[in-house]
Amino acid sequence: MNDLTVVIPSYGRADSLPGADYFDFAKYVVPESQADDYERAVGGDRLITLPDSEDGSIVKKRNWIMRNLPRPLMMLDDDVKRITYTEFDFDEDGTPINNGYRTYPQEEVEDLFIKCTNLCYQFGSKMWGVNQNTDPMNYKPYRPFSLTNPVLGPLQGHLDHDLLFDQRVGTKDDYDMSLQQIHTFGKVLRFNKFAYDCRHGDNSGGIVSQRHMQKEITYCEAIMNKWGKDVIEYELPPEKMSDLLNAKKVNVPIGNV
Repeated sequence: MNDLTVVIPSYGRADSLPGADYFDFAKYVVPESQADDYERAVGGDRLITLPDSEDGSIVKKRNWIMRNLPRPLMMLDDDVKRITYTEFDFDEDGTPINNGYRTYPQEEVEDLFIKCTNLCYQFGSKMWGVNQNTDPMNYKPYRPFSLTNPVLGPLQGHLDHDLLFDQRVGTKDDYDMSLQQIHTFGKVLRFNKFAYDCRHGDNSGGIVSQRHMQKEITYCEAIMNKWGKDVIEYELPPEKMSDLLNAKKVNVPIGNV
């Protein structure tokens, strides 16, 4: 498999695309009304436009992409800057001599995505992704792959399947998609060695402009009601906004796993 569609959904961020050069092979999916702004930023040959009526939320846009673009398909958030990986160097006594944190070479990242997609086929999974934490201390060298950990929205690879993102859970649609994959196909492939480096907190526009605490609480409640707190749980009431962004726990197995 060499034909891989790689896209970056984006909205209102034509002037702030930190991964544009690093992911120079990816196309930006933007509403028609913003096409001119993005063309000035990245060039017309890197644009895919969708009707404004199909935009309006990241869930609608992701589902438009899932319905209209060929598989295998990858989606990256527009605030992902690069891919990192963990690999330690050791001295002659076996002691690590660096912290293991590295940037994946830009000229090789497209080939990495193709290899990961091929391995997803071989694992019998329908979706793959990478670790969401760049800290090497969270990497377990003896577990390079996992099959029941969530794969989140900043980087998802999709093979042929009929699942769509659930608008009812709003910004928790990525957690929900992972749970759908695990429930339907018994697994979701995550490459723990690799991670994405992104600017979630300070990049204006996009989904950041739509987040506020009460809305996030509603979405947390919706996904917990859908799957049950034994499967996914958020810290409610929250002490801080970050309690609403990342699940307190995701517990599998669930049915069919």
